[in-house]
Amino acid sequence: MTCGAPEEAPEPPAGWLDWYEEILASFGFSRDMDERAAWLLASFMGGRPCLKGVMGRMLRGASRVVVAGAYDSVRREAEALKNLSPSGTLLVSADTATSPILDAGLTPDIVVTDLDGDLEDIFEAWRRGAILVIHAHGDNIERIEELPKTLSERVEATCQCPPSGHIHNLGGFTDGDRAVAICAALGAAKIVTIGMCPGCGIGVYSSLLKQAEGWASRKLLKLEYASRLLSWVTTLYPRTVFIDATEAPGEIRGFRKMPLAEALKV
Repeated sequence: MTCGAPEEAPEPPAGWLDWYEEILASFGFSRDMDERAAWLLASFMGGRPCLKGVMGRMLRGASRVVVAGAYDSVRREAEALKNLSPSGTLLVSADTATSPILDAGLTPDIVVTDLDGDLEDIFEAWRRGAILVIHAHGDNIERIEELPKTLSERVEATCQCPPSGHIHNLGGFTDGDRAVAICAALGAAKIVTIGMCPGCGIGVYSSLLKQAEGWASRKLLKLEYASRLLSWVTTLYPRTVFIDATEAPGEIRGFRKMPLAEALKV
């Protein structure tokens, strides 16, 4: 589907399909199931307005975009963000990070989710005005089928396979790296990450709702890909400033590392 400003954000971005083929092979995912999930979500989006242009204007108009991942420090960093109250900040939460963001007394402007976080909190963020960017993949078909029809506005759709219909592919695999990829693709001038430490292992928030057998080993592999993909995104958008303000020793290649208060002044 063409909407928004495709010349500024080609779909999928250059090089993404090579990543996608590698991910399919590494995890044994089904291309057919990814495509079925994308078709279901695109069908759900029927009649709903395309928000690619709307989000692009929001992101380009912000002085900075803060993207929150679900590492253990995220609530503390969100509370610091609230106390600093920097004007012109647009807040994006990656799925599970939505709960600690709400607990800190903030409401994200955009939630990027594949629906495996706390859905009550994710839908609460939507009720408060957040845009939900829902992702389709072969493992969340049932959750897509159960999406409430009341999500009639402020909803956009993404997938990891080639897009067809009202759905987009702006790159990214895990919720965290996909949130950064979407923001960069749609023109954010400066992206500051909090709660984003893919090299730190599985965090508390990510562990709360995911206890299936074998989940931990797969999650660790996903975190490896998240780290690599975050660095890849920085090479795609050299005009964007990428800063990591997570209170953890780990660094993300391509991101400048600095405390949050300093990052907000850059």
